[in-house]
Amino acid sequence: VFEMLPKLGGMLRYGIPNYRLPKDRLDDDINAILETGVKIEYGKRIGTDITIQELRKEYDAVLITIGASTDKPVGIEGESEGESAEGVVSAVRFLRDVGKNLNPDLTGQEVAVIGGGNVSMDAVRTARRLGAKKVSILYRRRVADMTALPGEIEGAVAEGIEVKTLMAPARIDVDENNHVRGVYVTPQMISKIKGGRASVRTTGEPDIF
Repeated sequence: VFEMLPKLGGMLRYGIPNYRLPKDRLDDDINAILETGVKIEYGKRIGTDITIQELRKEYDAVLITIGASTDKPVGIEGESEGESAEGVVSAVRFLRDVGKNLNPDLTGQEVAVIGGGNVSMDAVRTARRLGAKKVSILYRRRVADMTALPGEIEGAVAEGIEVKTLMAPARIDVDENNHVRGVYVTPQMISKIKGGRASVRTTGEPDIF
């Protein structure tokens, strides 16, 4: 197995927070597999450290199991790659850093997370555990339309997470030092129900959150 990160586990280690999946339990399962004779080479990125062509020459079969650990940008001003404001980070990167024990100090800070899926819930609940004084979820639909598991949403609310719905992020507000200081959001109104989820439409001009 060629692994680009320091430890095995993929998103189980670098995406799911420890409070949901204790890493000692994950290590138990991984070690049980390694004891069968599986060999690991850490810090090897396919395409740069070793190529597919090299693997094909050396092995009879090559199985690619890279998972789905890429970011999904919102695509708003101040967030896009190359122009991200200081203080703006993707949830995947944030959770991966925490999985590496590179925990940012959020003590006394205010954190806003865009989205209503399970990754968003992991991010807000992790931010709370890292000392943030206020953590909010910004979501453009209703709570009923969130794709996160109901138990995760309830758990976030129980921990004091603020859930702001019918708000569509428009752009990141920054100061003179390109540091994030807020998010402009556009109010939304429920429209047609499609596939069980409500579609939304804009009802006003962006305002600072």
